Amino acid sequence: MWGRARYAAGVMSQPERPTDPSLPPREPSSAPRPTPGAIARLVRAIRGLPPAERLRGPGCTGMAGWFRAEMAPTREATPRFQELYTRVRRGEPVLPSEARSHLYLVVKGLLGDEMFSYMEDNQRRLERRGLETLEVQVDTEGTLADNVEVVHRALEDAIFFKRSVVLMGHSKGGVESLAALALYPELRRHVRAVVAMQAPYGGSPIAHDLTDTPDLRRVLSIAFPLLFYGVSHAVEDLRYPVRMEFVRRHPYAGEVPTVSLATSRYSRRSLLWPTARYIFERYGLLSDGLVAQVDAEIPGSRVVRLSDMDHAEPTLTGLPGFANHYPGDVTEALVALALES
Repeated sequence: MWGRARYAAGVMSQPERPTDPSLPPREPSSAPRPTPGAIARLVRAIRGLPPAERLRGPGCTGMAGWFRAEMAPTREATPRFQELYTRVRRGEPVLPSEARSHLYLVVKGLLGDEMFSYMEDNQRRLERRGLETLEVQVDTEGTLADNVEVVHRALEDAIFFKRSVVLMGHSKGGVESLAALALYPELRRHVRAVVAMQAPYGGSPIAHDLTDTPDLRRVLSIAFPLLFYGVSHAVEDLRYPVRMEFVRRHPYAGEVPTVSLATSRYSRRSLLWPTARYIFERYGLLSDGLVAQVDAEIPGSRVVRLSDMDHAEPTLTGLPGFANHYPGDVTEALVALALES
């Protein structure tokens, strides 16, 4: 570190080049500009969304929450979550004694590897409480089918070492966690609980429209395959028809104690305000900016419904004045809630 400091000081202490008209002008730097990250490119693509009123056709009208009439009902858990969250904010212990006996498998969502500090605060909080965590090495730009197999192998490894597991997935990571348990029911008895944060279990209006609406499909087909390799297929995995087919063939009805976090935020202070407004203006749906709140309510689960949280807040430490919640506090309260079942 001292060597770095001396080097930096030496560079900074170099004298400025004197201004002299007889000297040739300084050549511009030829160093290539860094390639924008996947998230920056995704934001650029989303900003290219045409206004909702200019789009024609039904889109995904009437599809949000399609599974609620077909599958196990949910149970309201918001008041209990709020109580636990308040206690966590006060520094009070909320985790039961059994919490330390489980392995916590963390499954990231779409493009999670591209986001700086994504889910780090969530994982760090659990570790500070003396819990053992392990990030499942899914491809955050990969397909659901491929990632389900990665989750499956992680669960089998835990079982080999005789560990009980708490699965914690955000967004598409939550969908992949639930899909692994639906496809491999023999694994369920080794899973103590599931925490699914903002998982588009029923589908996503943004994913659906990016692939099914011609104007938006053009944005996806040009930008995503070239910039994110296979991520266009990952987006297609979250279309409503695709989710309908999968869920009806492989239903998950909360056979494992499950807590689902289903949120919305319709505020100009939200980082996802453009997409939240798009979803509301076109479909009249409250969303977190990417997932309609009703689509994140996992059948048979205890549901925490919040109206002041966008899709980024539970996993990214927000800027003061923009975020309403703290990822570590949310995670601790959700895990405590899941282990009450």
